[in-house]
Amino acid sequence: MSNVWSEIYKTVGLLDSGELKNMKEFSKLLKQFRETVVGAVEKKSKNKEIEDLLGCKAPQEIDILPPHKEKNKGSGKRQMSSKQKAVRKTEKRKRRCGNCKRWVNHNSRTCNLPFVEDLPSDDDERETDDEEEESSDA
Repeated sequence: MSNVWSEIYKTVGLLDSGELKNMKEFSKLLKQFRETVVGAVEKKSKNKEIEDLLGCKAPQEIDILPPHKEKNKGSGKRQMSSKQKAVRKTEKRKRRCGNCKRWVNHNSRTCNLPFVEDLPSDDDERETDDEEEESSDA
């Protein structure tokens, strides 16, 4: 390959010192030679070259799905399944709601009922029952 470039540079160097007419003729000869070489060599597409290199053809239909979006490193806890979430909710300690006065999994701020001040609580009912029993014993 280096011999070819060497010959080309020598020829261009000789023509450079001469007339412009000789340079144009040399340019024409190079173009003709290139056209004959390009015509003789089969022009391959990039895909064809890759297929020849790998030894197999590219599939007509691509059936690869894009990857799932991943979370960044350290982005949180492990995701729980719905079954695990249900088990954890049943294990949750119940609290006494200050609004509806029941033992449930919410408090007065998250209670669905409107705020009512005069709802009787379980303790109040027990006290009134005790008072009624005492008055009936007497």
